[in-house]
Amino acid sequence: MQPPLAPENTSAATSRPARWVVYGVCLFLCLLAVSGPAAAAGVDTAAASGTTPLAQSDCFGPDTFEGVAGDTVEISTSCGGYLLVGGDKTVESSSNRNFLDLLYVSGGTTFTVNTRLLGTDQSAYSGGVVSYAQKYGADTAPEDTSEFDGFEFVNEDGEEIADTLEEFNEQVGITRLPRPVQPARYRLLAGANETLVLGDDDVPYLEEPLDRSNLRLTKPSFEGDLERSIAPEGAADEDFAPATDRDWVAAGDRVRISGFSTAGYRGALATIDGDGLDQLRTLLDYPEGVNVTIEHLNPGTNQEPEQVTFDSANAQDLFVDFADGESSFSMVLDTSAGTWFGTRSAPGDRFRVTYEFEGTAGKEYRFPGGSGLPGPFTAQATGDPDRSEQYPYFDTDETTVESTTTFTVVEPRIEFSQDQLTSDGALIVGESGQYRLTGTTTYAPGTDVEIQLISRDDPPPTKIRIDDVSITADGNFRTPAVSFSELDPEYPVEAELFLRDRLVDRRPVVIADDPDNPAELALVEATSSVTITEGESLSALSATVENTGVADGTANVRLRIDGDLWGNRTVTVTPDGNRTLRFDSSYPSLPPGEYPYTVRLASKDRTLSGTLVIEPRATPEPTTTAQPDTPSTARPPTTTSDDTPASPPTRTVTATATPGPTTTATTNASAPSEDEGSLLGGLVGYVTSVVPYTLGSTVFVILAYVVARAVVARRGGSESAS
Repeated sequence: MQPPLAPENTSAATSRPARWVVYGVCLFLCLLAVSGPAAAAGVDTAAASGTTPLAQSDCFGPDTFEGVAGDTVEISTSCGGYLLVGGDKTVESSSNRNFLDLLYVSGGTTFTVNTRLLGTDQSAYSGGVVSYAQKYGADTAPEDTSEFDGFEFVNEDGEEIADTLEEFNEQVGITRLPRPVQPARYRLLAGANETLVLGDDDVPYLEEPLDRSNLRLTKPSFEGDLERSIAPEGAADEDFAPATDRDWVAAGDRVRISGFSTAGYRGALATIDGDGLDQLRTLLDYPEGVNVTIEHLNPGTNQEPEQVTFDSANAQDLFVDFADGESSFSMVLDTSAGTWFGTRSAPGDRFRVTYEFEGTAGKEYRFPGGSGLPGPFTAQATGDPDRSEQYPYFDTDETTVESTTTFTVVEPRIEFSQDQLTSDGALIVGESGQYRLTGTTTYAPGTDVEIQLISRDDPPPTKIRIDDVSITADGNFRTPAVSFSELDPEYPVEAELFLRDRLVDRRPVVIADDPDNPAELALVEATSSVTITEGESLSALSATVENTGVADGTANVRLRIDGDLWGNRTVTVTPDGNRTLRFDSSYPSLPPGEYPYTVRLASKDRTLSGTLVIEPRATPEPTTTAQPDTPSTARPPTTTSDDTPASPPTRTVTATATPGPTTTATTNASAPSEDEGSLLGGLVGYVTSVVPYTLGSTVFVILAYVVARAVVARRGGSESAS
């Protein structure tokens, strides 16, 4: 008998819901097993560290903090706890950036990062931030620190993989920095607990990240040349004003060189105690590849150009100002003392200022080898004398870049304009109206200049003081418009010129009706009538110019004949003098006749006039040449018995023609050449008269002969035929 099936069927039916319950309980237990410990650990860590986990994006404001490599950067965070810097990889490369730092931040703060010190043995952070490696050393265990006690270094499975930060870096592949941290993007990751995890992709991260940002360092750039400007006399560290762009400076004034870019070493400057010149001296001693030179370009004969050093200078003579801005500094040189260059600079000295960031092709800045963190301002020694220092942020294909400028020290000088001085050097001023005094100077604009005019009249003497003298950048000076009407021309007057309350010039003063035209020139006399022979010069024509002014005057006198310009003479006349000039270099090419002329002083209204008579030259007596005789009628010449040059002989030739009257001609036959000419002429005449007839006769005879022969031949033929 089979066992009953009902109980089995009942048992199967009733067990299916029980199985679903069991499945649900198992799933719940699994979820609890996974999430429970992690949640509990998070709460415990937060309680232990004294911080409360924050929501994402609550720690950092911007997603990137930017700065120039080698400079300083400010970073703000509102979170306390731990901050991981770096440790990330680039998209282009699978290798790590070779920099990782673990920071402890005590509450929200703003701190400064000196990027030149990152990865070195000198603290790169300020503002309550502690670096694990820089304060304790990466090889120190967390339990031996205060801020990082209890820190763990684990992998993705939670297994501890290192006892120190140094061992963890070895797991990541990070080694000692070969040179300062280079321009790139570095990760900033805030975390709430004390666990640093190495991910499966070899990128480390804090186990409980709160927020992330980036530190982006850009490459330093160098643009533009150095600039130079000048300012009046004063100590180098005094206010440099007003500044004028000029490449020459009067000895005693100051010159400023600006535009020294601090790109890439602002962080190095922040580590140097002192300021100004002391900072520059220390910086130049660092192997940073930064170099400043002042070179004397025109030393004495057979001397090498001298390079100025900063060792003997003081801040009153050579002032270095790093407060110009975040990107550059300037230096001011006092040319009066000159401790920066021997005893003092002298007029004529030329200088070149050169600012270099040094580099050698195929080389780059390197820290010395060894263990631990390198010193920030140490560089690998080189035995190559041709290799310069290396700027830390040059790649191997980059070489030295430089900026330069030059300046020249000139003689200090201030002078009145020549057109305001007489030939004796007296200063010319106006008797009425208002006038400006002008001149030239090498002193810098802004220099204190004062002019005084003092009369020797009854005491107290009349004095005119001018203290608002302006100097332009191109080296000219001028006063405001001033009235000199208080000065009496009957009394002597002197002008005194003061430079910074020091008398530098004294000279007499003359008072003119019109100081703009101090020479009073006038044409007072000219020749009124001149007679010349055709082709002669006008040496007999003269004019007199008079000067009744207070200064030498140059006159231009013009002569016009019948409206055309035939003379232009220039003459200089001294005060109270006169000059007479002649037009002996003028040769009028005019036909004989009578012409009006005028003599006029250029720019003056007065004109003197006269009359020029040109007579013709004497006409020479004509010379008679005898005609040759015809050969057929010529007879020998008949001469007198007394044939002398004083009484030339004559001869008579009678020529007879068939149809005409008889002609008688008398010729002079005293010269032998005339006899020879008569014989030759007779022969030529004979030939020319006979030959045509002879040729004609010959032709006629030949033609007659030919005709006769033809007739005879014709007749003979007729007879034969008959």
